[in-house]
Amino acid sequence: MTQTPDGLPAAARSRVERQAASGVRSSLFSAPAAAAARSAGLLPVGEVFGGMVVNLGWTGTGCAWWTPTGPTAALGTWQSRTAWRSPVTTSGGSTYAGYAPYVKGFESAWYGAVRRMLAEARALGAHGVVGVTVQRSRLDGSAWEFTALGTAVRSDDPLLVPYPKNRGDVWSTNLTVEDTASAILSGYAPGELLLGISISTKHEDYELRTQRSSWVNGEVTGMTELVQAARAEALHRLETRATATAGAQLVVTDLRLGEFETPCGEEKDLHAEATVVGATLIPVPRYSRRAELSAVTTVIPLSDLRARA
Repeated sequence: MTQTPDGLPAAARSRVERQAASGVRSSLFSAPAAAAARSAGLLPVGEVFGGMVVNLGWTGTGCAWWTPTGPTAALGTWQSRTAWRSPVTTSGGSTYAGYAPYVKGFESAWYGAVRRMLAEARALGAHGVVGVTVQRSRLDGSAWEFTALGTAVRSDDPLLVPYPKNRGDVWSTNLTVEDTASAILSGYAPGELLLGISISTKHEDYELRTQRSSWVNGEVTGMTELVQAARAEALHRLETRATATAGAQLVVTDLRLGEFETPCGEEKDLHAEATVVGATLIPVPRYSRRAELSAVTTVIPLSDLRARA
């Protein structure tokens, strides 16, 4: 794919140039959102987009494993089947274990789309991007498209949102414009948009198969372990990325879970895919507008001080 020196695809560079030449500052803001942005010193400079199509064909290697446990483990093959206990494995271990290659490919495409969106915002001279939505859609077979869309903004009040320390840095958040404005006015600057993803796997052992096919209402313990493991690791991966910025506060904005099965010989494996998205907020040491105004404004009491005394 042809890219310009600033890392933008050629089509994105053309779109930026047309927008700059027209003088039109497009946005995805509603009227209330535009008012909220203005209250926090944010001015829209354009709608920005980033996209990437990837092939996620290689998911990993092998089936999940199981191990005989309990008093029947030493018995014959047929009897020991009732003692099979397959552990839950996740994608965060070995580079090639389970669905680790799929997870790494997913993360690369997700962040790749976000980076291209930020490159477009940088070309417009923006300080940040608000209201970001990142989506994926299957195109054909194992080909997936990842897209990131948001509104690029500039800050005209460094007391509320400090200008980026390094030229070219652009912050991003998927918080709504109203929530972003509330955070800014409360002393928090937007940081970055983050993803955590995990796929857990468990072989359908005897216990799990029995619980899934039972007519008795009760917990399917293997499935509980499966989904909890996926969610826990996805959150851990998200938190690990968030702690890279000292003092950042993490706001979890989306948590999704899906389940699917794959054949493993004559049996099958069960999988849970968890994705969690969050946005960081960074405390800004500053004095507020209220404090600034109180330094130059005389407050006139509306009642007699002697009467109140």
